[in-house]
Amino acid sequence: MDVVSSIKVDQFVKKYVSQMSGKAVDIDRFVPEASGLDPEGMLAALGHLDIGRLGIQLMADFMAPTGSLYFDAIYGAFYGQQDIRRWLVPTMAQIEFIDFVPTAEPVIFDTQDGVSTVDEWQMFANMGAEKIPLSRGVSVRRYRDGWITWACDVYDTGPFRLPPPIESGLEAAPLPPYPIVEWPVRKDILSTVVRETDFEADAMTFHATDSVYHDPIFGEFHGREEIRNWLCDIMPRVGDVEFAPVGPRLDNGSVMVQEWVQMAVQPDGTRVAITRGTSVRRSVDGWVVYAADYLDTAPMSDPAVQAASIAAGSSITIDDIMRYRTA
Repeated sequence: MDVVSSIKVDQFVKKYVSQMSGKAVDIDRFVPEASGLDPEGMLAALGHLDIGRLGIQLMADFMAPTGSLYFDAIYGAFYGQQDIRRWLVPTMAQIEFIDFVPTAEPVIFDTQDGVSTVDEWQMFANMGAEKIPLSRGVSVRRYRDGWITWACDVYDTGPFRLPPPIESGLEAAPLPPYPIVEWPVRKDILSTVVRETDFEADAMTFHATDSVYHDPIFGEFHGREEIRNWLCDIMPRVGDVEFAPVGPRLDNGSVMVQEWVQMAVQPDGTRVAITRGTSVRRSVDGWVVYAADYLDTAPMSDPAVQAASIAAGSSITIDDIMRYRTA
């Protein structure tokens, strides 16, 4: 960000803090006029050191009054600024003990579809002096005409749905069932069919030693050989599966991002949604050095989803998962 833009953001944040600090939270607040910041400025304002917890209200202010979408892996999809605010503000107030720590610098993509940004982060629970690591996640936002029109936070909710250990003495509030959303699948982008992928060739795109692959089900893999062994062992056995795109492929030459819904193709040709995910890959000097598939494992415990996966030809077992998780 150049000096002029940085000054504009600082001025915006200073004014916003002076107007909002000390006031009662208004979940019926409605902002009909755009902020005047460009996407880079909005991203900088949300992460500004002085914004603090007002960032939640500001996020709602940035959402387009109508036609905007905010998706959260636990609570589902909300549409329009007011609907988003009435969910976002009180919900985030309930989890003030959770910090969202960036795991990489945010990336801005400027494509023919418009500007999008990607943030990767990990949640940590502040339990006194102890910080407990929770799920890793990714946020994809789209910006149009001075507003955020699309915000999707994808992370694994499976661990949050498990009761805490008895010895912890903690009680967890029940979460709603995993959300089912009718996603607008991009018909203009061909889905990636797993059975047609050359995983040996895919593995060869990773750097021999300085590469890592994060998978919420199987764990973390380092180096081309470890990644190759896992890909070539597991992925051919997931059955007839498609990753249907729900957004444009974002690629600036060093970072690639794709949002998708994993579909199990049934013997009669119908598709059953398995889970919603977002994939990120980062490259250096032509080699992939980082890959992360963010998805929610909660739907995979649904008997109907499991049956659909088996019908699609999946032969992966719990033993297969544990073989890698405990390695």
